[in-house]
Amino acid sequence: MNKTKLIKIIFFIGLWILLSTFIIKIYNKDFEIVNNNNSKSLKKIFQFNEDLKEEKLSIFLIPHSHCDSGWLQDYDGYYYNIVQYILSAVVSELNLDKEKKFNWVEIGFFSRWWNDQNEIQKEIVRNLIKNKQLSFISGGWVQNDEATPTIDDVITQMTQGHQWLKDTLNYTVEYAWQIDPFGYSSSTPTIFSSMGIKGLVINRVSNDVKSYMKSVKEMEFIWKGSESLGEQSQMLVSTLNVHYDYPKHIDPKKEFSLDERVKGFTNYIKDLSNTRESSILMIPLGDDFRYSNAKTEFSVSKEWLKVIQDNKEKYNIKEIKYATLDEYFIALEDDFINKLGKSREENFNSGFSSTLSLYNKDFFPYSTSDLEYWTGYYTTRPLLKRLIRESSLLQKSSDILYTLAIGENSNNPIDINNLQKLSNQLNENRNTISLVQHHDIVTGTSRSFVLNDNFQRLQKSRISNYNIISNSLEFLLNKNNNENKDSQNEPFNFENAIDLSNEPNNQYSLVFHNTLGWEVNQHVSFRIKINENENKLLESLQLVEAISNKTIQIQIIPIQDDSKCQSIENNYIVFAIINLPPLGLNTFYLSIVNNEDSKSNTILSKPKLLKKGNEINFNNNRFNVEFKSNGLINKVTDKHSNEIKTIEQTFHQYSTKKSGPYIFNVKGGKKHGFLENPDKFIYHDGPLVSQLTMLYGVDDDCNVTSIVVQRIYKNNNSKSKTLITENYIETGYSINGDMNRETTINYKVKDLENDDIFYTDNGLESRKRIYNHDRSVNQNYYPVLGYIKLKETSSSENNNNQYTVYVDRSVGATSPSDGEMEIMIHRTMDTDDWKGVNWPSKDIGRSDAKLYFNIDLVNNQLQNEKRISLHITNQPIMFVKKQNNQNGYLLKYSPLSNQLPSNIHLQSLLTLKNNTVGLRLFNIHEDNSNTQSTTNTDKSTLFNELGISNFIETGLSFVKLTKNNLIGKFSTRINKKFPIECGESEYSFIDEKPSSIIFSNNRTNNIIDDENKDEKNKTMETIQIKPHEIKSFTFNFNWKLDQIIPNNNNNNNNNNNNNNNNNNNNNNNNNNNNNNNNNNNNNNNNNNNGRNKELNNQHIEQSIENQRYEYDFSFFPIKPTFYEDRGRYNRPNHLTLILSLSIGIPAGILIIVITLVIIYKKRKNRKTLSSSNYLSI
Repeated sequence: MNKTKLIKIIFFIGLWILLSTFIIKIYNKDFEIVNNNNSKSLKKIFQFNEDLKEEKLSIFLIPHSHCDSGWLQDYDGYYYNIVQYILSAVVSELNLDKEKKFNWVEIGFFSRWWNDQNEIQKEIVRNLIKNKQLSFISGGWVQNDEATPTIDDVITQMTQGHQWLKDTLNYTVEYAWQIDPFGYSSSTPTIFSSMGIKGLVINRVSNDVKSYMKSVKEMEFIWKGSESLGEQSQMLVSTLNVHYDYPKHIDPKKEFSLDERVKGFTNYIKDLSNTRESSILMIPLGDDFRYSNAKTEFSVSKEWLKVIQDNKEKYNIKEIKYATLDEYFIALEDDFINKLGKSREENFNSGFSSTLSLYNKDFFPYSTSDLEYWTGYYTTRPLLKRLIRESSLLQKSSDILYTLAIGENSNNPIDINNLQKLSNQLNENRNTISLVQHHDIVTGTSRSFVLNDNFQRLQKSRISNYNIISNSLEFLLNKNNNENKDSQNEPFNFENAIDLSNEPNNQYSLVFHNTLGWEVNQHVSFRIKINENENKLLESLQLVEAISNKTIQIQIIPIQDDSKCQSIENNYIVFAIINLPPLGLNTFYLSIVNNEDSKSNTILSKPKLLKKGNEINFNNNRFNVEFKSNGLINKVTDKHSNEIKTIEQTFHQYSTKKSGPYIFNVKGGKKHGFLENPDKFIYHDGPLVSQLTMLYGVDDDCNVTSIVVQRIYKNNNSKSKTLITENYIETGYSINGDMNRETTINYKVKDLENDDIFYTDNGLESRKRIYNHDRSVNQNYYPVLGYIKLKETSSSENNNNQYTVYVDRSVGATSPSDGEMEIMIHRTMDTDDWKGVNWPSKDIGRSDAKLYFNIDLVNNQLQNEKRISLHITNQPIMFVKKQNNQNGYLLKYSPLSNQLPSNIHLQSLLTLKNNTVGLRLFNIHEDNSNTQSTTNTDKSTLFNELGISNFIETGLSFVKLTKNNLIGKFSTRINKKFPIECGESEYSFIDEKPSSIIFSNNRTNNIIDDENKDEKNKTMETIQIKPHEIKSFTFNFNWKLDQIIPNNNNNNNNNNNNNNNNNNNNNNNNNNNNNNNNNNNNNNNNNNNGRNKELNNQHIEQSIENQRYEYDFSFFPIKPTFYEDRGRYNRPNHLTLILSLSIGIPAGILIIVITLVIIYKKRKNRKTLSSSNYLSI
């Protein structure tokens, strides 16, 4: 090889290396640009006509800062590191310049900052609000997700924010700003409009959908949330063109000259104006955690803004200014009205017609490209999603029982004052439930250490609620006098497993709380533990209903087989059928009694080991269930219709390396069978339950990797109606997260034709979904809150069957083929999807869960569907008291005179500030005779003997509701070419009459409603609730308010909680002394012969939560797998690897070749030299 060729080769290699390096840098630069913009949207502006509209533009600049309540840092980290400085800097700048405005969303952060300020700073804030410089938008505690929280939790977090604003600043929110959730639920306009919100800004609409909306100028539209509620669920929506950050050229963090900023901005508004019908434009000035240096941000904006303002005619601008969102929406409404030549006032007083696009679906799934469908987060972190849901139920129980305890003791001011010491704890617990509804917490899309922080917050709130419930039960049920003081020493406790091993001779009081407004007859279960040598005592275990002294039949199932290979030895599940009054309590005694009566009512189900799962069938009053050889469901007979249906139940896993916390992507992956062959089958049978347990991965060391439990509930009482727990086939499972696997459970109904149509619920009602076979399965996933269902379409609807799977937490689901429902139940991966978290979601933790399968006629399920879902979600909560003497205790209690109508759900009952009580009633709609009935309920005895007054209808967040008079006056059009093809309401009940509940007033209470505020001593009031409507009310219990310490819980910070708790003992002693004096001097006190109750200060220990089992069948305590993921994660750069290999391999070969050539030449030279030397000799 000559020297010239070698130089050429080296030159071309060098050139190739330089070119490759350039390509890598461009790739990384492009990635960083996207990542700097939060990596959650496509930063590409749609190309439109460059010409401005003839109409002059009004431009509203919306300064804002999007402050996540947890994402890459935890809540405390964000507040202390940046949020407190943002708020202080913004307030300072607004105070210096009245032209500057600011819009704030997250009230959780703001209330925390407010509590840190002195009175001077607070007065400055009040003036800024008065001057309309500082505006609160949305007003929730956080900016909630829209796919995964329940409607109860969304309402709670909005209420916490709205109540704080009203109580602290006398501020009412009218416009909302949901700019970061990953898709939008149809429940949002329904809920928000019921809170008095008139307009909404959204952002994360799929890129292709947003491009279409721009092209047809439908970025402003009317969104209808429910067909049943019609205009009542509508609101005006404005969509952001690109993202919620600054337009590129005016971003203070980017380096541009003044000319470049002005030119870039004017080009931006040209494009923006060509996507709108209106000449009113809104431009966000902000981004994630901006304005910590508010002075700089405003000063940079001031420069280009002055140039624009000085040249408005040149740029065809009528006005441009800093603005609040309220100003923008008022101008937008005026613009639509003025197009018809009428003033705003004229059109409010007379009808007008203006056409806007009407949208009646939702915005799921959200996508940023064909390979980026954000459907994974529907299921991500399933254990956390479950913990949030059950913590919410515990909070509901705590709110109800505390409120009832206040009401029952309303004639004893000292007891009220004692109880109110719990109010701060109660409010903080609501704040915790609100915090985890943030769109990167309940979704599971934060860093692992952030999720761990929220997990611990939930645990603490649970322990606090245990304490509140324990004390509330004591104040509700304990009517003891001074002679029986010892009975209060043992508190009511939460017991995950009642330990009978140490003191088997004790009697335990089990108090069950029903959070529903209906009477409940259903199966319940609880765990017990005994010593190994006391197993024979199980047959003597007795459960007695205290009020009737009736022995209740129980069935006991061991949580192990005869080989004792499991780790849960001597743990048992006790099943019983109990009755609970509406919203009430019922007490049962659990004890070991050696008599024949107990033995005849106690069935100990011994385990039977099977070789195959198809050796047995399940039977109850509703179903006969047959299994395949692997123990999964094969056939179900509906005994109501005598139809036999083949149901193929299977587990599967998608293997993929392209998914992440947000995105589910099956490209390049495969679908595998999962849990196909159990290692062991264990069968238990009895009068109440049939159960088949399958164990997987059993080894010689007694390890179990996965568990599946099939269960059916039974009732041998032929005289009783079918229990609600008999209406489904329950499948429990316990699985670990397998790396790079996304696990599903599938139900496939043979020969079912559903024409690719299925339904999921949004918490309020069912929504229609269509499986699009032109897309991959991950692009057809939708969020599920309560259930997914299929309906037959082959015959008349009246005789069609419906197949429903109810879930116990939010999940993603689809219907990939006729008759099939696929539900994703776990997912974990060691890759990230690079949407901002920048760290893989390695959730290898165990998830214990339950699914509930139902078959029924469509018409029957129209009546029962929502009720079953509510019963599953609102399971009775049990508290335990070690008690040998129940004298003086109420054994059964209900605050309601009658149970509510079957279609009216009591959604909320809680105590607000100053002892005001909030009540929400939800018409779930049941298509039966009860739906249209009028229920006569005496309002003064609605809560039995509890007198109530000041009964007022409010908005959903218990703030005075301002009706949106604008919506009903628009005429609208539906664009049938809109690129979202499904998501509308399944049914419309708008023509049906509302349910009427009549409250008669037999006392002298002052009844007030919105329409008759001046009427007094009114004798009757009718409340009408439409199908799918939630109505809210506030009232007061009757008491002598001058004797009660005001409850100002919303203005207290966390430190106040500790101070109150530390002072409990001193206050109690003082209260007892005062009470003794009151008893001697006040003959009107109804508790003269009793004693005032004291708060129980024996707090439940953290270990209760650390050792808690998720379900009755669980082998393993709850143990989430969080890990340390602070800092930067080094992204695997596949392009770099490919290019490196493409360079490295040829270069390596070339080096070897060159080396061999050099060696060859050297050897040749040596031989030549040797020959020359030889010849010279």
